[in-house]
Amino acid sequence: MAQLEDLVSQVWSPSSRPLVEEAWRCYNSGAIRASIAATWTAVTADIITKLTRLADDGDNAAVPFRDEVARARDKGLTRDGVRAMQAIETALLDKAAGLELIDAIGVRELERIREDRNLCVHPSLRGNGDVYEPRPEVARGHLAVALTTLLTHPPIQGGKVLEAFTAYICDPLFVPTLPHIQTTFFDRVRVATRRTLVRFAAKHAILELDPSGQLPAAEHADRMAAALRAFAGRDRALVREAVAEQHDKFHMLGGGPQLRALARLGDEDYFWSLVDESLTERLRELLVTPAPATWEPLPVDVTASLALVRSLHVRERLPDLESRFNALSAFHRMSVVETSPDPYFVPTVVALLKEAGSYRTGERAGRILVQHAPFLSVEALRAALEEWYGNGECLHATEMPEFAVQLSHGTTHLGPVGAGAFVEFLSKVQSREEPDSYYSYPGLDRALRAAGHLPPQPPVAS
Repeated sequence: MAQLEDLVSQVWSPSSRPLVEEAWRCYNSGAIRASIAATWTAVTADIITKLTRLADDGDNAAVPFRDEVARARDKGLTRDGVRAMQAIETALLDKAAGLELIDAIGVRELERIREDRNLCVHPSLRGNGDVYEPRPEVARGHLAVALTTLLTHPPIQGGKVLEAFTAYICDPLFVPTLPHIQTTFFDRVRVATRRTLVRFAAKHAILELDPSGQLPAAEHADRMAAALRAFAGRDRALVREAVAEQHDKFHMLGGGPQLRALARLGDEDYFWSLVDESLTERLRELLVTPAPATWEPLPVDVTASLALVRSLHVRERLPDLESRFNALSAFHRMSVVETSPDPYFVPTVVALLKEAGSYRTGERAGRILVQHAPFLSVEALRAALEEWYGNGECLHATEMPEFAVQLSHGTTHLGPVGAGAFVEFLSKVQSREEPDSYYSYPGLDRALRAAGHLPPQPPVAS
């Protein structure tokens, strides 16, 4: 019941909202006939308001309806005025379907409300003097149908929803806010429109179609992939079906687009609905091509694709990926790991601290360790600090003392035990460095004292 009450509060039209609230109150008080009648009244008021709004917003197809309503209203409460409004009400559902406020199924569902409303307000329609006695669940069902089919949706036609979705994706200030995408482009649109939007997003996310020059195709595909994740949070089966429809076209793409699609969606189960055995082998071959020379950067597409080794699902489908990643040079593994921080990469990060062969690579390993701070356990933190202390290229790199402070802040979830690991690390460092040295990590000393993990510094004698 709470869910239906929430929908009542989400009614779009201000003119319909009081009528819906009245229907809800009637239902709760046991006035079932009144509830059904008020529900149909809310439906008619809502459709009239929305079609008028479309006409006011410049929809030429809705202008004749708006003018017809205006003429009926001008006649007032006369016999002709009442007949004119009755004629409008008779064709109201078909008019709403024609202007895409509802679909054919919506017409059928709302027509049932109208039929039951007529039974409620016209007792003479039943023979033998009997009065129609609707059951409470009928009123509740009609109210739920009216809310989900019509009343909670804005007056946007199917084509205009797609236009609004495209504009949102191409907005220069686009932010992939999944709850907003779900609410605006899934929860409050009709079922048929949902399917259109999901298929549209799947096509662009998989195939990298040109969005009429509004964005680079690959960037547009990345944004559509974010929308697909939002839609999958509501209906994963629908997204899986839409992605699978791209099977034949995806197989015809070149290696670059295929790798980019793998990178943006490979850790989602619905992506693999379009990957058969032959394409799995194709992707495997693309990922095991020889890497460039040790100090040459990996291609961006390859780096992002190799980062999918973090996904158990991908490792199961592409078992060679893990060995391919482990065979990379330390320089290339750093590129992959810093692309997508993940708990899977923590052992690799610890190894990178040990393998760093210069101050610069030591700093890079330290920066990656800070990225992975939220994923560290006490054991992993101790191992990382041990390798850090044991490798002079890390210990004496310029940025590492500051990284130590950042890491201590980023691992507060480990509590006093984690702080104890930093105290031990600092003690060993200070035992081998000059007291006033920058590489005695004074910033970490101050941070630990400020947090109460070391006693306050004694005052300097005057």
